[in-house]
Amino acid sequence: MVSHSAEPASRLIWIYGITMGAFMGMNTVLALLLMVKFSVTENTFGYFFTYVAVIGVVVRAFFLGKLVAWLKEPRLSRIGMAMLAVGLFTMPLSPSLPVFALCVALVPLGTAFTFPCVTSLLSQVVPQHERGLYMGVQQTFGGMARVLAPLSAGFAYDHIGHSVPFFVAGMIVLFTIPLGLGMEKFVKQPYAVETPSAA
Repeated sequence: MVSHSAEPASRLIWIYGITMGAFMGMNTVLALLLMVKFSVTENTFGYFFTYVAVIGVVVRAFFLGKLVAWLKEPRLSRIGMAMLAVGLFTMPLSPSLPVFALCVALVPLGTAFTFPCVTSLLSQVVPQHERGLYMGVQQTFGGMARVLAPLSAGFAYDHIGHSVPFFVAGMIVLFTIPLGLGMEKFVKQPYAVETPSAA
């Protein structure tokens, strides 16, 4: 992952780990930001997590497959990273709850487009006999991100500023987009379906 960081598999695993960390860090401090900005309490912030979850489920169940068929995984993953970055960065800047809801909606959209596409791409750019190895490495990096990012986000929220975890996460995700550039040339092309010619 370090010595061969330019390889497509390494780039995809870095993308997965970084974006997963940004998402999990946001979950750690989202309720605190809602409390400070909009006086949301423990009795009502559950609605926001439900809102995020429902968007993610609906997009993955009804739209993801069609968008992958249209845009293909490399492009859709970059769109997802951009949406995730914008959503994270703009949440602390939201002047009202409706605007905040729009910004938050970009996060489940971004993760729905990023995580499945990146995993699919990883399975395509590695040798078949090493897929299990690389998938395990990907999940290892994702697991480390799930631990380290919330700790870092909580520390930044408490000691640096309430908006800092969101700004930093958004900028870091934005910087992952170049890692996904040019991934098309490493992806296995599907077999063309031949249509019988008219006699």
